[in-house]
Amino acid sequence: MIFISKYNIVQFLSAASIAFICSLTACKKNENIGKDPYGDAKPPLDLKVNAVASSPVQGDIASTVTLTGSGFLKYKTALSILFNGEKGEVLSLSDTEAKVKVPEWASSGVITVMVGAQILPGPKFRVNGNTKTDKTFNSYVGANEDINNITALPDGRMLIVGNFTDYNNSGIRSGYSKLAIISAEGTLDKSFKPGKGIPSGSLAKAALLLDGKILIGGQFNTYNNKKDRIGNIGKISLSGAMDSTIYSFIDRSGEPKKDTVPSFGAFFDGPVTEMMVQPDGNIIVAGAFKYYMTKRYYPNQKDTIITDSVIVNNIARIKPDGALDKTYNFNQSANRANDNFNGYIYDAYMQADGKIIVAGAFSSYNGENTNRIARINTDGTLDKTFITGSGPNDLISSIQPYPNGQILISGSFSAFNGKAIARVAILNQNGNVEERFNTGAGADGAVTLAVRLGNGKILLTGPFQKFNGINRNGFAIVEPTGQLSANNNTIGGFTFSDNRFRKPVFDVINTDNGAAAILVGGFNSLDLQQNNRLVKITY
Repeated sequence: MIFISKYNIVQFLSAASIAFICSLTACKKNENIGKDPYGDAKPPLDLKVNAVASSPVQGDIASTVTLTGSGFLKYKTALSILFNGEKGEVLSLSDTEAKVKVPEWASSGVITVMVGAQILPGPKFRVNGNTKTDKTFNSYVGANEDINNITALPDGRMLIVGNFTDYNNSGIRSGYSKLAIISAEGTLDKSFKPGKGIPSGSLAKAALLLDGKILIGGQFNTYNNKKDRIGNIGKISLSGAMDSTIYSFIDRSGEPKKDTVPSFGAFFDGPVTEMMVQPDGNIIVAGAFKYYMTKRYYPNQKDTIITDSVIVNNIARIKPDGALDKTYNFNQSANRANDNFNGYIYDAYMQADGKIIVAGAFSSYNGENTNRIARINTDGTLDKTFITGSGPNDLISSIQPYPNGQILISGSFSAFNGKAIARVAILNQNGNVEERFNTGAGADGAVTLAVRLGNGKILLTGPFQKFNGINRNGFAIVEPTGQLSANNNTIGGFTFSDNRFRKPVFDVINTDNGAAAILVGGFNSLDLQQNNRLVKITY
């Protein structure tokens, strides 16, 4: 027989009551968990698109393209078809087929099908246009790192310089470190032998000298294993060798000795970004440096080497042998340049009259206000007839010559002398803005380079996605009025190997008597075609 006391019964009932109350409390707490974070998720589309190919795979503006798949009719009222982001006109639909008209501002890229906010990628489609990439130009392999500058040589070849260490998988053990010569077709010229070139650092610019040799500038202190007397500028021959001379001296023991040294006697303590050769052979050098330097034997030609340094502040004129020209904006009594620019120089070019236009991160020249852009007379003084007022409100990254003495500028600025201007402008000879050039809203990012092409139109490049609301992916061609050029913007834009969109083009030269241009920079493809850091376009 089992006996249950009153105490046991009360204890049992109390435990049951607590359990019941706890269960009620737990249920109540669960009611306040919150909104299901996936509750508003869209159900998968009952729609499939053939992403392999359209019919045709390439076509003109306003032509008809057919997509295949399934489920088109179900979304008839909500469906849009876009060519690289530009909406096309849907001409007809069946459940398995969609016919669409290529829109006016379409460019090469992926066709996408959109239903509401949901996007289905379709096939790639190439849009024909007047401007196209030259598939015969040998740039598929190209350079393995950025090309910063391209210089045309008198015999039709081209010198490229930059950050690369090889070109077209040369097979040369030492590669082509920071410089190479290529043919007009883009093939590597192996007769140019720079040896180990520049093992560290980079080249920003090259300039052809009057004696047929080449001046290179950038950020480096070694050329083909030679370090002495080299600093951010140097002179080389078309064979690739450093231009050198033999110097005779007496060593400490009194014995005659000889030393092979660079024939060009200049070097600088900071990067060289621009070099402009004057008709008399003198060279204006600009960049981010403070001192001009040179080395000499002292005393009595013994083997003690003395380094002379002179303050020049970001710009100097040097003679063909590298000696400093102390008649150019120079204070003779102090043996230093005048104040010059109070900030770095990013870009510069020489006008036909010998004056230079300079852009950079400065606000004054020789103590006189000149915001980010200036024109310098042939003696190095500020040209006060070039009046830009307050100038740009942000960086000018590119300045280029334009017909009739005008100046094409581009950068990050959104105003010039107080007037709203979207990153690109043409200046008159007096520094005023050319009112007839107007891009409207323009690019949605910086225009890092603007260049007049051989056909008179203007190429704009930079880390922008849209131009006046139209997808351009860093590549836009505008008319001399500033508006997008019809049928010249079908090229699909740049891509990069790391998928990080940035400044694509660093330099451009016009070729083929103005019928083509070669672009160099940091890109890996243009218009759905692999082109490693250089590409040729025709128009």
